[in-house]
This record gives sequence, structure tokens and C-alpha cells, in this order.
Amino acid sequence: MNIHFYRNCTMKIAYGGKTFLVDPMFRPAGKTHELAPTLYPEKGPLADLPCAPEEIVEGIDAVLLTHMHPGHFDQEAADLIPKDLPFYVQNLNDKDLVRKYGMKKTQTIDMTLWTHFDDIRIIRVTGRHGDGPIQHVLNTMQNSSGILLEKDGEKTVFFTGDTVWCSGMLDGLGANPDVIIAYLGYAHGEGMHITMGTDDLQKILDKCPKAKVVCVHMDTFENQELTRDKLRNWASLNGVTDRLIIPENGERFEI
Repeated sequence: MNIHFYRNCTMKIAYGGKTFLVDPMFRPAGKTHELAPTLYPEKGPLADLPCAPEEIVEGIDAVLLTHMHPGHFDQEAADLIPKDLPFYVQNLNDKDLVRKYGMKKTQTIDMTLWTHFDDIRIIRVTGRHGDGPIQHVLNTMQNSSGILLEKDGEKTVFFTGDTVWCSGMLDGLGANPDVIIAYLGYAHGEGMHITMGTDDLQKILDKCPKAKVVCVHMDTFENQELTRDKLRNWASLNGVTDRLIIPENGERFEI
């Protein structure tokens, strides 16, 4: 499969004859988002996209959104994505929000039955967007989900989404994915961590020893403690460099 990583967790993945756009966030560096803040006022992306956003939407067949948050979807992306493309979201709340941006073919991803996009199977697993009491988390951060892609004859791919270690992670990893897109950053706020760090990454590596892990969701917002440089150093010290892909903004790679 081919992946073109742009920034944060915005990427295109060519999979099973289709091209998916994942978590599209297109606004330029420093532009504040139009949605209400969650844990803290964000100042917008710390880096610009590595190319014109018009290039990103070229050739896409569908969109995957792990959750509705300004770091994952924004008005700039909505303006450029064709409104009649299949747009897969985690729940009815996100479906309603995305439809307000004009998307006509929004569809929720089932957690118990495969959702089909032609012969590609898509399933959702739960995430936990913070390690505090769950109700507190839900009141302050919109929850997130992981997404599995599967097709006969293709590698299974698992996007963790924004989460800490939880039962949903075990569900996703239990599908024995060949490729894991790990949303890291070790972001924190209000006395809790809201995305995974290196301890969680080690659990992923231990659980799926044959998987290639693509590490994203770093170096985009100022509240993230884990950077790509820190992760590369950790990987070297722990002897796992060959198991990880830590892409720079704009990098293309093949698995």
C-alpha cells in the first residue's frame, strides 16, 4: 500500500484499489479553528501543509474521519472535498456535524458488522480520549474511535485514532493488523493524558510483533509532549527503529 502523509494525522492511503483521505485538516499554520475549543484554546497548526490543499483531494474516493475535532477536520477541508464522496464517521453526532459542512454521503461505521465500501471492509473500535474519569473525558473532549480496513488479499490496517490504552485498542490489535497507524503525541490537559505516548507504543509493539507501525499525530499542536525527534531517540534506545515509520510532513512511503 502507498501512504502520503501530510501533517498531524492527515494522510492519503491507497488501499485495495481505492484512495482514502484520512482526518483532513487543511487550514494554514497559526489560523485558529472555527470550532469551540475542548480542553484548551488551540492556536492552530504549528506548520503549514507541505503542498497546496487542492493537491491532497485529487484522486480520492472516500474520507475516513476518526472523530470530529479541529485537528482532524475543518472548514478549509470541507470547502475542497467533493460533497458527494462517501464520508465515513464514528457516530450519529459526527454524522450530523459533518452534514452541516455540506457532505451528502456521510455514513457511520458499525462496531459489530463490517461496513462495506465496494469489497473493502471497514469496522470501528472504541477509543478513550483521555485517562481521567470517563464522564469527565466525554464532557471535555469528544470521544474518538479507531478504524480497521480489511480486504481479501490485502494487509489489514488499523488506525488507532486519538486514544489512550483501552479495551478498544485491544479489539483493534486483536484483528492482527499488518499495519498500525498509531496516533501519538502524549498530549495532556486538565490533569490527564489524552493521546498515547511511548509506554502505549511499546504495548502495541508487544501485542503485534510482526506489524509495521506508522507513528503520526506529532509536532502540530503546542500541547503535545512527544515529538518525532524524541520518538526516534526512544526507538533507537529500545532497538525498535526498524519496526517504526516516523514520517515527516509531506513524506510518501510504501508498505
